[in-house]
Amino acid sequence: MKKKYYFLSIILLNLFLVGCDTNDATFYKDVFITAPNLVRIETSPIGYNVNDKIYINCYIGRLLNVPNQNNLLDVRKSTGYAEKFSFSYLLEKKINATDWEIIDVNPTAIDVTSGSIFGGIFYYASAHFYPSSDGYEFRAGLPLTSSGEYRISFGYNSSSGQTIELRSESVNNNLFLNINTTEVNGNLDADGFYYFTVL
Repeated sequence: MKKKYYFLSIILLNLFLVGCDTNDATFYKDVFITAPNLVRIETSPIGYNVNDKIYINCYIGRLLNVPNQNNLLDVRKSTGYAEKFSFSYLLEKKINATDWEIIDVNPTAIDVTSGSIFGGIFYYASAHFYPSSDGYEFRAGLPLTSSGEYRISFGYNSSSGQTIELRSESVNNNLFLNINTTEVNGNLDADGFYYFTVL
């Protein structure tokens, strides 16, 4: 009789373990798409000087053209009307021949014209939905307070190189839409950095 319960318990345990979903993307209702050219580094054709600002902007239209799809994706409806999409980036300054230091800008010095941003060891940017433009918008300028060589990257939370990862801030049981995008002007090198000099 003990053997019978032993085998029955092993079978039930196996059924339980096989039935568990270990895929986090399914558990969190993550959906991944690719849509190019949603983030732009506003580069200066004349270069940068001390006290200039370097702007990053993002625009995600409510109706998004997704490659290899016949219909436009209603981003707002798909996410349960998420109020924003977020992404992160870094600003670093070269301190010697091989090392870079993270630049943490005073939040009051950041020029935010749309969306929101939080600083720290990286910048957490959020593109908010604006009914007037029927899309999600972010635009903020970081002040360049000293001369030197700088770089920006979008890979703080990932190792995605040239891909910039946008994630909806969905609530309740709505799906999270993850958009892999690129920088509009192709300014990122193969490792995902945009290099520039401040005079």
